[in-house]
Amino acid sequence: MRKLLLATLLIGSLGSAMADPKGVVMDFGALDTIEALGAGEAVIAVAKNSAPEYLNKYTAETYQSTGGLKDANLELVGSLKPDFIVISGRLGGSIDDFQKIAPTINFSGSEDYLGSAKANIIAVGKAVGKEAEANAAWDKLDAKIKEVAAKNSASPKKAVVVLHNDGKIGVSNSSGYATVVHEVAGIKRADEKKYEGRVAADTKYFTDTNPDIIFVVDRSAAIGATPMKADYFQAPEFANVQAVKDGKVIVLNPKLWYLSGRGLQSIEMQIDEVTKAAE
Repeated sequence: MRKLLLATLLIGSLGSAMADPKGVVMDFGALDTIEALGAGEAVIAVAKNSAPEYLNKYTAETYQSTGGLKDANLELVGSLKPDFIVISGRLGGSIDDFQKIAPTINFSGSEDYLGSAKANIIAVGKAVGKEAEANAAWDKLDAKIKEVAAKNSASPKKAVVVLHNDGKIGVSNSSGYATVVHEVAGIKRADEKKYEGRVAADTKYFTDTNPDIIFVVDRSAAIGATPMKADYFQAPEFANVQAVKDGKVIVLNPKLWYLSGRGLQSIEMQIDEVTKAAE
């Protein structure tokens, strides 16, 4: 609810639409939303250091680089005198500093995944003078989400979502990734438990839950470190896990899932990816 309120307040602070707005965009879901709305010309700087492949055009010299998603060059942002700024949740602790420069949208979410995503998308749409288009695009995406969720929820297949980091696999059952897979895309859970803190996804976890599909979000690959070994799940101890038997260990697009999301393009790409895997 707090995130929804924040987005609502920021929509108000942006005031009426201005001609030729220019903004600094440090969240990839927000950036793909601007791209989807045909407003790329409004972007003057991005967090180039970790841009996902589908947004490669924004790594060109045309755009200034603010650094990474966690470490923005505040002095540079101020010198650009933007009309608006968009940050990811990773920069949420610095929002007051950004607000001193220009109206700032925090593109992070809340427990109401789709509600907060819609609020953020509409806020960004207003910032680039495309509010009506943002509403229309959201309605189209929402209709697709409902269609996909109905299809996937009718399937008996169940899945788990895990996170790979530095050679270790952890349960990711209560993460935003799991929310997209299960609540948004409608794929049934093989594990209904709620966990507190970090929990290792060991051999027993997979044999006990015995999922039809294993979705892997590879943090290491997303940040340029050593990715999960391609034969990790080919070890003999996983031989009786249904997903392994069926060749349904799906390593999701690392940068899309770990560094982006909640945008018009990224949400659609994510639900398409998991739905294809569930077929």
